[in-house]
Amino acid sequence: MKKSTLLIKSALYLVAGWLAGFFISMFFPMCYQKFGTVMCFLFGFCSLGAALCIYADFCLKAGAKMNTRSRRDVMPENEKHFGAVIGAVPTGINYVFVILLWLSKLGALKFDFFPWYKTLTFYFMPFTYIFAPNTLVYDETGRSFSQSVPASELSWLGMIIITLLPLLFLLVCWATFYIGHEHIDVKSKILYGNKKD
Repeated sequence: MKKSTLLIKSALYLVAGWLAGFFISMFFPMCYQKFGTVMCFLFGFCSLGAALCIYADFCLKAGAKMNTRSRRDVMPENEKHFGAVIGAVPTGINYVFVILLWLSKLGALKFDFFPWYKTLTFYFMPFTYIFAPNTLVYDETGRSFSQSVPASELSWLGMIIITLLPLLFLLVCWATFYIGHEHIDVKSKILYGNKKD
């Protein structure tokens, strides 16, 4: 498989991760109102975990395919770290959103980007509720609706967490590609360690 094809697939898998996060997060607001912060962690691990699992499976298989017996004599030594390049695609895309959010917080954008950020990154959305939950607002008829906190009111700790979260894609892609490339039997390593028969 060509490396350029893997990078295109990496961008497409982010769409798959977004869809997984979207379906999981559909039930989050209702559960959050009833059970509170614990749902942020539960849904956050599920939605982000689903996106990361999609990438882990993709990179594991891609790494194994790139290191076949027929290619070992011609492949470069640094190819086993190509997972970092694959992971740079979703990480880079997410950092575009992070930069826009920073610009919104600092007042450089004329509109509030935080609702857009949460929509574009459904896999991170439950975690954002830990430090920036929606507020309940009532209109003139007495009906209530949920309103996002503006980006300008996000805490600095929240912004730091948001800035670091995309690095998980880079880490997972690099690690799983390396495991697949080196044909490491993770199950045996966990169960038996480095013991030999």
